[in-house]
Amino acid sequence: MPPRFFCARWPGQPLPGIIFQEPIITYIQPLVKVQFIERLQNFELEAIAFCPGFGYHIGAMTRKPVKTTRPANGASDYDSAWKDVIEELFEPFLAFYFPHIHRDIDFSKGYTFLSKELRKIAPDGKVGNRYADELVKVYLKNGSTGYICIFIHVEVQGARDTDFLTRMYIYQYRIFDKFRQEGAEVISLAILTDEDPSYRPDEYRVSRWGFELKLKIPVVKLIDYRLDEVKKQELESSENPMAMVVRAHFKSQEIKKARPESKFSAKTDLIRQCYRRGYGKEQIKTLLKFIDWIIRLPDALEGKISDEIISIEEEYKMPYVTTWERRAKEEGVVLGKREGIIEEKTEIAKRLLRKGISLDIISEATGLSRSEVESLEIEQPVH
Repeated sequence: MPPRFFCARWPGQPLPGIIFQEPIITYIQPLVKVQFIERLQNFELEAIAFCPGFGYHIGAMTRKPVKTTRPANGASDYDSAWKDVIEELFEPFLAFYFPHIHRDIDFSKGYTFLSKELRKIAPDGKVGNRYADELVKVYLKNGSTGYICIFIHVEVQGARDTDFLTRMYIYQYRIFDKFRQEGAEVISLAILTDEDPSYRPDEYRVSRWGFELKLKIPVVKLIDYRLDEVKKQELESSENPMAMVVRAHFKSQEIKKARPESKFSAKTDLIRQCYRRGYGKEQIKTLLKFIDWIIRLPDALEGKISDEIISIEEEYKMPYVTTWERRAKEEGVVLGKREGIIEEKTEIAKRLLRKGISLDIISEATGLSRSEVESLEIEQPVH
């Protein structure tokens, strides 16, 4: 028989709200009346009841087998990871991979990701393919042109692509045609993650009968940061968060066929490096998402990763309250305080305290911090 789970939710929360692996929910309120049965993404909700005394729902569930539609080699994981990195760390991205371009851009004027326009121009660039594409509108410091569209293409599957140069040429023209009436220049850039040092496609060319067409593309090969001594030293000394992305990429390739325990150790070490290098709060959250995307663990070990993050944040005194957003979305778990329900959570915490439930479990169940639960414990009458 599959293990049973229990859930609770307050008005306004999507199901299942908070999920418990142990039946501690029975300490809150017994089931009153079965109201409906609902199918969740990763759980089969057997029954749920409304508790009139507290204004929340509780229920019992079983976990369903999770069907995955991810492409082979985790391509969808990698393209999503790279898209997030480019969008959330755009300035460091250019400074690390294309410093000469970064120096010319006036970031004080802002920049805009043209995702909607790119989807119309290059529908193959959507999530789930072997590559991640982004189109960004930027402005130059010298003001020599209205704006520039930078097309960024990342080959994420790590293999030769015979259509790479043809696709780059087609996208270059489509983007140019879309924005040419506005006088925008279009620049295409590429990042290649494959392991073949001799594979360096950077020029599309057609030449015959006096006709000549040439497209030269600035290409960065991640493997150069492993093979080229100058770039290797640059990677080791760099404090740019994109250097951490490269290290994480190398590690994910290195442990691709390793045992789960080895992957857990590697993932923990990468997370610790993010904090040790002193990146900012938002940068760390982006890096943790990237690491989480590219190094997958069994559910049991993913739970331990969350514990490791808490321990590391306490060690480095960086209470960023980071979460694995992907796992929360997949499992439908909604954590944290909700406006207008603090009083209900406090009452539940008090009832659990009277039943002798540990502070950590109460904190997890209610979303209250441990210190808030401790303050309630002090308020309890002495028997």
